[in-house]
Amino acid sequence: MHFLLLGASGRTGQHVVSELLSQGHTAVALVRTSSSLVPRPGLTVVTGSPLSKPDIRSALIAAPLSPSAAIITLNTVRKSDSPFAAQLSPPRFLADSCANACEVLEQAGIYRVVVMSTAGVGDSWGNLPLLSKAFMGWTNVKYALEDHGLVDKEIRLTKMNWTLVRAVRLQFDDQKSTNMKVDVKTLGSKGVGMSLTDSVSVSSVASFLAKVAVEGLFNRSAVVVTN
Repeated sequence: MHFLLLGASGRTGQHVVSELLSQGHTAVALVRTSSSLVPRPGLTVVTGSPLSKPDIRSALIAAPLSPSAAIITLNTVRKSDSPFAAQLSPPRFLADSCANACEVLEQAGIYRVVVMSTAGVGDSWGNLPLLSKAFMGWTNVKYALEDHGLVDKEIRLTKMNWTLVRAVRLQFDDQKSTNMKVDVKTLGSKGVGMSLTDSVSVSSVASFLAKVAVEGLFNRSAVVVTN
C-alpha cells in the first residue's frame, strides 16, 4: 500500500515511516524542512506545510502511486519539552491541518485517515486519572489537549473513514523507560481502566497506527491504547 504521512519527521512519525517501509509499503511524507527526514527507498519527501492545501495536493501527486490512506502524527510544538514551556504552534494547528488533509483527500477520492491523538480527549476524559487531569489543566499541555479535542470533534463531521488513536502518556526514545515495540492494549474510546502509571512507547504506537491503517481497523471510532 501507499500512504500519505503528515508529521513523519516527529518522534512518533519517524517510527511510522520505518514500520511501513519494513512491511514493504511506500509513503510520501509532507515535512516543513527537507532535512528533517532522511530519504530512503520507498519514501518520497515533499517540503511544505499541512496548513497549506496546495502543499498537501502536491504531496498526493509526488509519487507514481495514489495513497490508499493517510496517517497523521502531528502534534503542537512548545519552546522546549517542559510542560510549562511557551506554545509555539498557532491556535488550531492540529485541527486546521487535519481539516485541510481531509478536504484534499476527499477531493481525490481517498477516504481513509488514521490520526494520532491523546488519552483525555473526548469521551476518554472521564476515565483519565485525577492527577493527570490536574497536570493537563495546570500546564501548557492543555493547549495540545484542546487542539486534539477540536480534531476529535470536527473529523466526525467529515465523510472520511477515520480512526483516532488516543495514546496514554507516550514514552520516547530519550526517556528512561525501555522503548520496546510490544503489542498495545486497547481500552475502547473511553479508556476504561486507565491508571496513573500507564504509558505506551512510541514504537508500539507507531506499529499500531500502521496496523490500523493497513488493515482498516477501528473505522469511524476512537481507541485508547497503552502498553
